[in-house]
Amino acid sequence: MKIGLSYDQGTPKYRLYLGALLACAEQTGHRDGLDPVWLAGAAQPLDREALEDIDGLMLVGGSDVEPHRYGARDPEQVCETFPGRDEAELKMLDAAFRRRLPILAICRGMQLLNVYQGGTLIPDLPDNEHRLPDTSRHAVHLESGSALHRLVRTHRGDATSSHHQAIDEVGEGLRVVARHEDGVIEAVEWTTPMRKPWLVAIQWHPERMGLDERLGGPVLGGFLDAVRARTG
Repeated sequence: MKIGLSYDQGTPKYRLYLGALLACAEQTGHRDGLDPVWLAGAAQPLDREALEDIDGLMLVGGSDVEPHRYGARDPEQVCETFPGRDEAELKMLDAAFRRRLPILAICRGMQLLNVYQGGTLIPDLPDNEHRLPDTSRHAVHLESGSALHRLVRTHRGDATSSHHQAIDEVGEGLRVVARHEDGVIEAVEWTTPMRKPWLVAIQWHPERMGLDERLGGPVLGGFLDAVRARTG
């Protein structure tokens, strides 16, 4: 069961994604045969061979999406982009859609997915209360009956997040299924999931949360279940 983690920008926080994935796999019985791999990074070009061999894609958080990709300008230079990252991860999404791979999109990953689907972003949130330390939590309100609600089994949960951007116009085929109490979009999913990859796209960071937290462990576990189901 090969899972591709999208991009390692080279800072210690990227170890958290791998660690959380392995810890959840150990707890849920998915550890046997699990083979996670970084598909690209600051010191690694896109591994196209690995991309064609993975069974699931985790789009991790990190730098801002380049504003020109959603028709925005950044004269005040509020966006912090990373050269080459957008291009590599957009190719990963191409492959994931073509191969119908399960996708877990986290923070920047959700934003990039939205842009990929033709949506836009808010380049810089006013009065930003969303850039929280790892130990802090804020409330997230989930839509009843959504796939995400069924996965985490709660209408309201606490999550940790660290971002100054958010989804503005929602991309084609996506719908909002969770929000912060200030209205900022916290999760999207397919409007019509038939013939589309399994998808969880969230603004918060489950890799920084405990496996016993409703918006932490069940998200990672659901992704592992979807990848396992695909591999038979």
